[in-house]
Amino acid sequence: MQQGFVDLRLNGEHSGDESFWPSFTDIMMVIVLIFMLAMVTLLVKNMDLVHQLRTSLAAERAATMQAHSASDINARLNKRLQHLEEEAAMLRMRLIDLGEENSRSLAQLKNSEQENAQLKASLHSMTSERDAALSEKSVLETSRAELQSTLQQREQELQQRQQELAAQQQQYQLRLAEIASLKESNNTQLDRLSRLESEYATLESKYNKLIRPARSPLGKQVVLVRYHKQNGKLIMEIKSATDDAYATVSGVELHKRLDELQKKYGKKLYVRIIFPDDSGLSYSEAWNLTESLLRMYDYYYQE
Repeated sequence: MQQGFVDLRLNGEHSGDESFWPSFTDIMMVIVLIFMLAMVTLLVKNMDLVHQLRTSLAAERAATMQAHSASDINARLNKRLQHLEEEAAMLRMRLIDLGEENSRSLAQLKNSEQENAQLKASLHSMTSERDAALSEKSVLETSRAELQSTLQQREQELQQRQQELAAQQQQYQLRLAEIASLKESNNTQLDRLSRLESEYATLESKYNKLIRPARSPLGKQVVLVRYHKQNGKLIMEIKSATDDAYATVSGVELHKRLDELQKKYGKKLYVRIIFPDDSGLSYSEAWNLTESLLRMYDYYYQE
């Protein structure tokens, strides 16, 4: 022991005459220890890097799978959109066919009503003739002996007229049944047309929601247009953001005001169309007015 420290050298007993090799061995042991510590440190860091690399690879695989899933969803949405477009085209064709069929049914119903009026007139005439014949028969019965041959002839004519009248009545009943059937068919076609129009409006709304954002007045300049009928005449009213109340206008004035507002606000113009509960307008009339006005001036249909 020298100065309070223990001598750990192999040849500590010969401290008086130290050689070169023991000191070299101690230095090499220190170097080896430092090298081993450095290797352990590098190994720990390497394991950490391997763990980080595995985590990055797992995240990359998850992102790749998510991208593939998004691509599949996009493809399915595109197929659904194409299917809806085909359904909308088919519904338009069905509406056109039903409109033509409805026109033919109305024309046939009008002809049947005319024929019914003619049959009624003919029936009235035949009834008058029958009454006249019966009255004549009553008069002839007072002189049967003298006018027996004439009476028989009249009776034959009367029977023939009665047969014709019965045939006319039977034809009239058939015509009435045919008219009732045509009216029922026309009502069925009108109901069917109304349902198809409702289905088309629903599909068109779904289609618009799929391909673009919903129509909204947020951030837009709102102008109100109100329609209603008064004594069978269409009344048009307009009210912009700067107006205190609705102003009644003609069709030309309405389009002129809307054209000025569109030039002023461009794609910021939001047209809101109002139909009161007692407007007196049919669904088809309201739809046509809304469709034409929005397509001409509303921002949503100008994009």
